[in-house]
Amino acid sequence: MDRVLATGAGAIVVARHCRLARDTLQALLIERAFTAAGARVLFADGANGETDSDRFTRTILHAASEQAKRETVRRLAAGRAAKAARAPGAYVGGRPPFGFAAVGGELRPHPQEAPVVRDVFDLARRGHSVRAIAGRMGWAPNKVARILAYAPYKLGPAGHRVVDPKVWNAAARARQGRRK
Repeated sequence: MDRVLATGAGAIVVARHCRLARDTLQALLIERAFTAAGARVLFADGANGETDSDRFTRTILHAASEQAKRETVRRLAAGRAAKAARAPGAYVGGRPPFGFAAVGGELRPHPQEAPVVRDVFDLARRGHSVRAIAGRMGWAPNKVARILAYAPYKLGPAGHRVVDPKVWNAAARARQGRRK
């Protein structure tokens, strides 16, 4: 939107409806925002007219994209559940959480990311706020908060955990103290 406004472009071209948004309401709100800014959203796969029938078709295509997303998420979850049932305790896929690497069907500390996670916990343990840690790391505060709340960092045998449980718990106590 910023680029369209800055350049004065009259339209933005999107390859397919699912690439604009996979939520019907969000897609329609995006289209409305571009229209209010004096620009159009055009789809390379058609349905670009402005008649009532064209708008209806676009809404249906947005809804179909949303449904396809839900079906994909459901299929992937079912596949992970089936794989997990065949190999209890094994890593079943997807992007590993920050600080971990997938090695041979298991999560192991990532050589470059795990020390960063340990630094985050050490800073929290020493009383630094989530915002201060985020500023120091160049991250958004919600990323730091998610890391500090992620219990699997302290779980597992010594060679498989990212953070020592004592450090994890001390960081949690320090955060709890800051909230009071």
